[in-house]
Amino acid sequence: MTDHKQGVIILFKMLDIGYVVLIYFILGVTIAKLSDTIYGEYNAEADKDKSIIRLSAEIVGMLWFDLILFYMVRNIVQWIPSPFHGIYGYDHYRLKELNSMVILFATYIYFQKNLRGKLSDLNERPILRRIPNL
Repeated sequence: MTDHKQGVIILFKMLDIGYVVLIYFILGVTIAKLSDTIYGEYNAEADKDKSIIRLSAEIVGMLWFDLILFYMVRNIVQWIPSPFHGIYGYDHYRLKELNSMVILFATYIYFQKNLRGKLSDLNERPILRRIPNL
């Protein structure tokens, strides 16, 4: 492979990573907003009376449901064609970032208010604040 062709393929790979990140970002925000609609608004007053176990169980349940959604979204994203696929022999489907859900998860956590509120509430519980940092 010539240096020119290899340089073009590296450029397409970088552009394709940005393309995949953009897709995951858009889908992460969309899923977060849909989740807020499904779960409802975070209510600090209602959650303050819940036990740590119940609050933790709700968070784990939300994350479990969300991870199933993320798995389905990742599989859908893998089938979305890239505008760079096939040019100079570039193969979009070999891009490792297609299998990574880091951007999707980070975007989701940032924009999903209900989950963030529950996590913050759990973090501020007195018993958890007494556990020393290791």
